[in-house]
Amino acid sequence: MKKNGKQVVLSGIRATGKLHLGNFLGAMRYFVELSQDPAKQCYFFIANLHTLTTRVDPKLIKHDLLEIVLDYLAAGINPENSVIFAQSSVPETCELSWLLGCITPVSSLTVLPHFKDKKEQMESLGQSVNSGILTYPVLMAADILGPRANLVPVGEDQKPHVELTRDLARRFNNLYGPTFPEPQTLEGEDIRVPGLDGSGKMGKSEGNTIDLIDTPEVIQTKIARAVTDPARVRRTDPGTPEICNVFGLHQLLSSPEEISYVANGCRIAGIGCLDCKKILSDNVVRLLELFQIRRRELAEKGQSFILDILRDGGQCARAVISETVKEVKEKMGVPAY
Repeated sequence: MKKNGKQVVLSGIRATGKLHLGNFLGAMRYFVELSQDPAKQCYFFIANLHTLTTRVDPKLIKHDLLEIVLDYLAAGINPENSVIFAQSSVPETCELSWLLGCITPVSSLTVLPHFKDKKEQMESLGQSVNSGILTYPVLMAADILGPRANLVPVGEDQKPHVELTRDLARRFNNLYGPTFPEPQTLEGEDIRVPGLDGSGKMGKSEGNTIDLIDTPEVIQTKIARAVTDPARVRRTDPGTPEICNVFGLHQLLSSPEEISYVANGCRIAGIGCLDCKKILSDNVVRLLELFQIRRRELAEKGQSFILDILRDGGQCARAVISETVKEVKEKMGVPAY
């Protein structure tokens, strides 16, 4: 199913703090490429309703919403050819989530990795597990099916949720007749950006990030402290670059010549970790320089500029999604008289 002959693309980012290099490399740069394809209609939203499952400070949630819009714009997403909106601007999405929830087996939710991981994490911290953690994937399904998206660029950890969405689309279509396309994930876009703490993934909750608004000095300090190959205790100790997260970042950010140089230098102890990190720091600073310049220029336009984009995007998204919900309610026997 296409809108005006175009494939519909939808993706979002939760409003939970500053966006970081992992978001930029793994999602935002790809969003920009998709938005420039005339054969695609792109919807990019800030998932501030999903944020409520783990965050309670309303001031921070509102603040992060506006900051992420700035990040979207600075990265190169153009609101003239893409729809940028807040999830909370479309109340029909919550209505669709309830309707879909009524055909979703609880067993399909409790086995998802997201629920099991979050439940374990929250219980270990002595926190109660709210029902939003369980129904999170149903709301995500409503996000996707509301605009009848064909393509969903997501990371590896979110692919089970897209598969659930596909299952719900099939289930609904079988019960009530053809309504939803079965959305596809986009192959080739999944990039796992290593964290600075030696973990396999850069993430806000892990505190192991290079934030997109970090100054060159902060970037250099963070990378200088990054965990490397534990075998390299001394400058003269040879290492194994393949197990080093800093080298993993080089593979995403450095030139082939630089990658070869640091890999060989690590293996024979020809260079030290600080030498390796210096090259990486320079490349990160260079990558983010133009983004940060654009971001400062956009921020100078004031909050009203961002709110206008959100308002226009919300109205556009709501017009499309409300038509879907109207059709779904009619088919399920609960029309709005």
